[in-house]
Amino acid sequence: MDNKQKKERKELICAVTAVVVLYMAMESIGITCPIKFITGISCAGCGMSRAWIALMHFNIHEAFMYHPLFFLPPVVVIVMLLKSKINIKFYKIFMFTMAGAFVIVYLYRMFIGDGNVVVFEPQNNIVFRIIRKLNL
Repeated sequence: MDNKQKKERKELICAVTAVVVLYMAMESIGITCPIKFITGISCAGCGMSRAWIALMHFNIHEAFMYHPLFFLPPVVVIVMLLKSKINIKFYKIFMFTMAGAFVIVYLYRMFIGDGNVVVFEPQNNIVFRIIRKLNL
């Protein structure tokens, strides 16, 4: 492995770690999703944390109900870490397929799903909440 690949791997690990730490810090002050907090609209990963918590309690059905693709992010990270050892064409097809799967599941959950996890509530974004507080 050359220095460039080592640097890319280190950057990926640092980025994933930073995201996890940032989410844990936000969760500790009550912000469960920064995208939903800012926009009032759930993101494509909505329910992912709750899914992993359910899985840690060995409740696979509940995990799947929170987010049906909860098992994919670790697979994607592993593939990204192994990028230098994988055929580039396979890598690109895999990443495109993963992104497509998340988009399809997100759209389904947003427009057809039961609304228990993924919500469209732009009236509850941070700007409207601040305005409502100021009007009191």
